[in-house]
Amino acid sequence: MFRQILLILSTVLLTSANVAHAAAPTQHYSLAMLQQDFQQLYQDLQRGSYDLFAHYPKTRYDQSFEQYLVKIDSPMTELQARKHFMQFVALANIAHTRIDLPAAQYRDFVKAGGKTLPFSFNINGADVRVASYFGSSEQVQVGDRVLSINGTAIAAFLQPLQRYVAADNSTLRDRLTEAQLTPLLWLHHGEQDSYSMTLQHQVTGESYSMQQKTLSHTEQAEHSSAHSGEGAKPRQYKIIADNVGYLQPGPFYNIYAATDAEIWDTTEFHSFIDEAFTALLKADVTAIMIDLRGNPGGTNSFSDHMLAWFANKPFRFASDFRIKVSNLSRAANKARMPENAPADAISLQLEHFYAGQKQGEVLSFPLSYSQPHSKERNISATDIQVFILIDRYSYSNAVSVAAIAQDYQFATVIGEPTADLATTYAAMETFTLLHTGLIVGYPKALIIRPNGNTQPAGVTPDIQLPFLADANDSQHSLFQIADYLKKKTGTELGAGQ
Repeated sequence: MFRQILLILSTVLLTSANVAHAAAPTQHYSLAMLQQDFQQLYQDLQRGSYDLFAHYPKTRYDQSFEQYLVKIDSPMTELQARKHFMQFVALANIAHTRIDLPAAQYRDFVKAGGKTLPFSFNINGADVRVASYFGSSEQVQVGDRVLSINGTAIAAFLQPLQRYVAADNSTLRDRLTEAQLTPLLWLHHGEQDSYSMTLQHQVTGESYSMQQKTLSHTEQAEHSSAHSGEGAKPRQYKIIADNVGYLQPGPFYNIYAATDAEIWDTTEFHSFIDEAFTALLKADVTAIMIDLRGNPGGTNSFSDHMLAWFANKPFRFASDFRIKVSNLSRAANKARMPENAPADAISLQLEHFYAGQKQGEVLSFPLSYSQPHSKERNISATDIQVFILIDRYSYSNAVSVAAIAQDYQFATVIGEPTADLATTYAAMETFTLLHTGLIVGYPKALIIRPNGNTQPAGVTPDIQLPFLADANDSQHSLFQIADYLKKKTGTELGAGQ
């Protein structure tokens, strides 16, 4: 799989899928063990990473290594070691260079009735707003500004949390902090009884203070259900106005997988996409809006099938896929390669690619082109306009889809710029530290977007919709977008669904 899911959503932390090492929480590792693991950590990051020092110079990283090594002055538990090592790895400022949050421990904490802050935030530097609230206070409204927590200005309060977060830029770091807020609070502070908060009403501008008790997952769910209706379907299509079709493809992986092996089974997704486009064509739509807002990504083996419905030429997700050869990546690839792998399996292609190459070499991996569907299943020759809707929460392969559509001019990209990158250090591999068993991720490749732009950057829409940033109601913003499409396409759109 060329592109990996970047975002670790807090809900994923409640599953056991990410748990690969289950050391006893109270087990202590000796000073010698920790020092050996820390030295292995830095050495292997340099050996395997495409460019560990792309955003943080080697001279500074070497100095940080010595500083962090000195701080290892006594035995540590697995959690203590993880926290220390996480912060060191995050200095690289590369999203795929990371040690993940302790999924097993956080899952057990939540299942045991552990209490967390019943908020989610929209974070834009020092401007932090309430995104959702799962408590009982009638004062708190979505959109209210958070000024301080526990007497500390909000930017300073979040700063130590963000030291654990691996990200290529501050915007992406803010997005990932939003997604992992409660696990990060638990990781850094442990369980708290309450938080003292000062907020500012969005409408009146008046400040107010509150002592917010932490709540269990069950308690927060009760408050959530009292303010929400039926949950949205992960994949859906419909007519949102007279002649505008709406398609929300959902994640580009098998969301109904019962086992790890089924996650990359494309059968359900391909069937859904074929059904959606067939139905929208029968409805005589004049435009199709494909909603990738909040999409966590996945792999192009799913998304290429969707793109092939409106592509008018062969396409691929990158203009270049540059891989650094290392024994670490070879071993990681070999470990996941199934027996009797088919000739077109990516792991087998990589095995052949690595054969005979020297460690440290950087080579371009040969990428094949995906083909448009046949005329009966392709709308590129029709008058139907295609719009790709993205936002700051579009990640990984969702960003790749937008870049392909934009660079090949398959569709008009609308929305707001993505925080995640189209040209990026990715294709993450992992290695395991000898004593603590901590799993460390690193990017073995530089993926360059189809237009050849080598600068790490997100996708900027062809047409930006600034109201998306302030939209508290996704459905309301959808009608605002439909109104835009009405003006853009010249089609008279209705207000109802």
